[in-house]
Amino acid sequence: MVGTIYTLIPAVVTILLVVLTKRVILSLGVGVISAAFLVAEFNFLNTLITLGSTFYHIVFDLDEGLFGFLNEWNMSIIIFLIGLGIITTCVVLSGGAHAFTQAIIRRVKNREGVQYTSFGLGMLLFIDDYFNALVVGNVSKPLASELKISRARIAYIVDSTSAPVCIAAPISSWATAIMGTMAVVFATINVEYNTFSAFLRMIPYHFYVFTALAMVIITIRYDFNIGLMKKYEKEAAEGRDSSVASSEQTSSELTNEAQSANGTVWDLVLPILVLTIVTLATMIITGYIEAMSDGESPYNLFYSILDHLDLAKSLIIGGLAGTLTAMVMTYRHVRAKHVTNKQFGTAIYKGAASMFQAIIILCLAWAISDLIGELELGNYLAKIIDNANMSARFVPFVMFIVAGLIAFATGTSWGAFGILLPIAGTVTAAMDISLLLPTMSAVLSGAVLGDHGSPISDTTLLSSTGAGCEITAHFNSQLPYALISGLVAGIGYFTYGITKNLLICYVIVTLCLIGITLYARNQKKTNPIT
Repeated sequence: MVGTIYTLIPAVVTILLVVLTKRVILSLGVGVISAAFLVAEFNFLNTLITLGSTFYHIVFDLDEGLFGFLNEWNMSIIIFLIGLGIITTCVVLSGGAHAFTQAIIRRVKNREGVQYTSFGLGMLLFIDDYFNALVVGNVSKPLASELKISRARIAYIVDSTSAPVCIAAPISSWATAIMGTMAVVFATINVEYNTFSAFLRMIPYHFYVFTALAMVIITIRYDFNIGLMKKYEKEAAEGRDSSVASSEQTSSELTNEAQSANGTVWDLVLPILVLTIVTLATMIITGYIEAMSDGESPYNLFYSILDHLDLAKSLIIGGLAGTLTAMVMTYRHVRAKHVTNKQFGTAIYKGAASMFQAIIILCLAWAISDLIGELELGNYLAKIIDNANMSARFVPFVMFIVAGLIAFATGTSWGAFGILLPIAGTVTAAMDISLLLPTMSAVLSGAVLGDHGSPISDTTLLSSTGAGCEITAHFNSQLPYALISGLVAGIGYFTYGITKNLLICYVIVTLCLIGITLYARNQKKTNPIT
């Protein structure tokens, strides 16, 4: 079954079930079991062993794990999620969420301003997409509730300003991984490129990045609602947003039951600020220590730090620091008798428990991603392209489409570009070396597009979790925007393959975006939501 058309079955089954049933845990569970059956070649006992081994490695790592036995990367995300859940309920109980919301609203005053605030935060926190999605979503939730913006809209803004920005930012966790892969590709095809210089030269060819960000701006400016987003925005305007995650009831219950009347902006800002600063500082410190131990040159220290930073450890330390700060700030209100000890304990418990469903979904997403990797689905799709007899001019466009399909089916953009960047290098070196950097950009953009559209992607899950949105609501409402952005980007890559003129590509892409803008403006005039 490995490396054959049958490897598509788990991904197709999972995605269809998500769309048809809207039950993510059930859909992922079926997908995991079907993938395990294929890996075990339909042997029942081996299937059970495969499932056990997969989930064991999600939790445990006896070689270099956290505390000597836990999977450090996976546990870092889970600890960070639990911390954010506790922070959320603490800042609600302390009255910090209410005070922060009122302070921001006095300045931005309207729905559009709140959405631009989320967009701006997403553009600023480009160091890592997971960190970006969780922090920006968490800050934006109380603002969205106050001004009746659907959580689906916030999740869309958060998701569209995380991975797209990270993939083009030379200072991010993505950049080091991409440049590392690029260096291997260049060495393999005997091309003498400076990797960092090549990364910068690829930025203008990230058509999906620019179209995705432009779509967010158009959506905010003209309240552009298509597909299910229109439904969620209309419901939110009427005060009954069905895109709100069930776990968010925890915050609502706390708001109704108890909330300090003496909360300040700092009750929310300080925990988030500590979380952000400590996480970033730990990244720098761990990167510096590791770079120095490897004997890196001081002249290349900045990028050596990025290449060696320990993101898992940074998320754990930053998450714990932010959580402890939120608890200390809230306990001040207990001491002042603004809230009770029982309410404080309940807030911590409910905050941690609110992330339970998200953690289950995340573990299932990791499992299906690992099993699909064992089935070599990405290699199967890549082999089809590698064996295709196509003109060189269509290579960027085709690589963009294939990267999108692989990322959509596997739920991982990193896996998609890890598979396809070497193929892009080999194909363009053999056919037309001038297309090397544009084709690599097309691979990266396609991987982000597929990741955005995939219901089994961990970034889809974390963006919806951060924004307090049901994952199916986020997936269903974001998909039309991602597909429109992908269509415009695809036109850009097709145009470049024919003309090899970047200016003409930007003219065509801009005309497409102008057309979308005019349609959005007309929709707002004829059928306004708010």
